[in-house]
Amino acid sequence: MFDLIIVGAGGFGRELFAMLGDVFSSDEYRFKGFLAQEDPRALEKWQIHHPVLAAPEDYEPEPDDRFLLAIGAMNARQATTAAIQSKGGEFISFIHPQAFVASTAEIGAGAVIYPFATVSNSAKLGPNVHLNYYASIGHDCQVGPLCLLAPYATLNGFVTLEDQVYISTHGTVAPGCTMKRNSKLSANSACMRDAAESMFVFGVPGRQVPRMDS
Repeated sequence: MFDLIIVGAGGFGRELFAMLGDVFSSDEYRFKGFLAQEDPRALEKWQIHHPVLAAPEDYEPEPDDRFLLAIGAMNARQATTAAIQSKGGEFISFIHPQAFVASTAEIGAGAVIYPFATVSNSAKLGPNVHLNYYASIGHDCQVGPLCLLAPYATLNGFVTLEDQVYISTHGTVAPGCTMKRNSKLSANSACMRDAAESMFVFGVPGRQVPRMDS
């Protein structure tokens, strides 16, 4: 029996908690609680009667613990996973049965793939990638660690995202384009050419400016 721990107790964490039973058998997994900065009883107002065990950086993983990443802020995603993994913590994947993942796709450890997301043929996802509702990864895409695709975000074929790239809702990356590390595509925007590291891409076709929040 493994103990599931959700890292993050905001909206993302609450969404993931509501779907645990769709993916994990109660014969193999039991839910232990959340890791977050919030008060230990902060989730009771949402009718979630499970504790916040500790802040992620303070928690000491136990042998049967398995972690699910549920943090949307990109800098916090990286720092939090590093803190837990440095103590031997293991992230596992959540792939909802209503998502489509091609048999030839490769999914890194700790991926979180929501209902109705798509991962097409020969796509490769690195560790701790998150695909929200209806996000779509086209054929032969390469998606680096800790990337996050918001609802309805779309990568066309042969796109490359380096690590910690954020694609906002209804953002689209054109076929064959590369978005470098820590870049971000705005909502309802289209990245039509390669984006350099830490760039913010917005509009149609996408204009690029250095990120001010990185």
